[in-house]
Amino acid sequence: MQDGCKINGISLVAPAEITAMLRSERFREARTAWQTWLDLFRDSSFYAAIVTIFTGPCPPGGTQWERPYDFELFGSLGIGSGGFLPVFQAGFTEILRLVINGYMDDQRLISCGISTLAERIAGENVSGSTVAERIRFDGVGRIYKEGAEIKLVTEKDEIATFDRVIVTSNNRAMQMVHCLTDDETFLSRDVSRAVRETHLTGSSKLFMLTRDKFWINKKLPVTIQSDSFARGVYCLDYEPHNPDGRGVVLLSYTWEDDAHKLLSVLDKKERCECFVDDLSTFHPELARHLVPADEDYERCVLHHDWLTDPHSCGAFKLNYPGEDVYSQRLFFQFQTANDPASDTGLYLAGCGCSFTGGWIEGAVQTAINSACAVIRSAGGDLLPGNPLDEIRSAFCY
Repeated sequence: MQDGCKINGISLVAPAEITAMLRSERFREARTAWQTWLDLFRDSSFYAAIVTIFTGPCPPGGTQWERPYDFELFGSLGIGSGGFLPVFQAGFTEILRLVINGYMDDQRLISCGISTLAERIAGENVSGSTVAERIRFDGVGRIYKEGAEIKLVTEKDEIATFDRVIVTSNNRAMQMVHCLTDDETFLSRDVSRAVRETHLTGSSKLFMLTRDKFWINKKLPVTIQSDSFARGVYCLDYEPHNPDGRGVVLLSYTWEDDAHKLLSVLDKKERCECFVDDLSTFHPELARHLVPADEDYERCVLHHDWLTDPHSCGAFKLNYPGEDVYSQRLFFQFQTANDPASDTGLYLAGCGCSFTGGWIEGAVQTAINSACAVIRSAGGDLLPGNPLDEIRSAFCY
């Protein structure tokens, strides 16, 4: 689609060109181009949109896709980040937004783990103490109000009182753990509906620590995408400067239906064996090396199912068609701080309340927005250009 496309006589700017507009700060042009995409595909699933684009009379590239072969192949390969077949039902604009924002480009491997980011932030010294020293409890349950005070029920069933609260849990925790949508104490009816109805993906991952980086010496594929049980296999080199170091294989990275199937196989060794047996039917040489270091499945295999995680009940927000309006309601909820009549002292943040679920960019932006909301609500002053005064919805969803 590098040259754009034309649908029903309407010209659509190429996603890469919109990216270039954003990078060169041609925001007005970018807004116009993106609104055209929204107008045409706001109610379309990812699958319906690619059918419209690539089977029409003027498909990008000049060749129409064939059913079912090309769609099955695209479902298995995706756009470089794993097969998209399990998320064909997601909203098309949700996927296209990630591409235009460039979130899948120029990614870097953090060898010490992404958790290092949170740990180093927690270690920052602010006014004589670290952020970590200010953490008061590990878990928060129900959030409710008594008069002007906001009450938090902690994991020890203690009650903590605050004047203002920023909630960064995901959407399902907001509903099921914090009970924010039980009434309109904190959130309007429209925002509560957005919290309840926003779709979160199911996802599952299984990592294996291997004795060595066998795929390098044996000249085996670094990644495999397939239409079988073992959907996506990734061989990861966390120690590129140590040829004798351990290897890590992401043996399963799956979404939605592919992840749901795995919930019936609870034992991680059994799940490993299912993947290896399946992989051996079409790449036996790679499958032969998939044994955890020291054959220790307990220590050297890590798996996680986000749907059964009680703290999240799902992996990340991925809108269904027509749900961009939910993202808009959640994103702009922080601006209730501008109106004393609607300001409840509670503000929503996190990637699930942004337009880019699952990406740290959305989490950081909403965090800054909510921090500004606390400052204004508490009577503080903000610099010109702050989110409460400057950010407005630029699009019609």
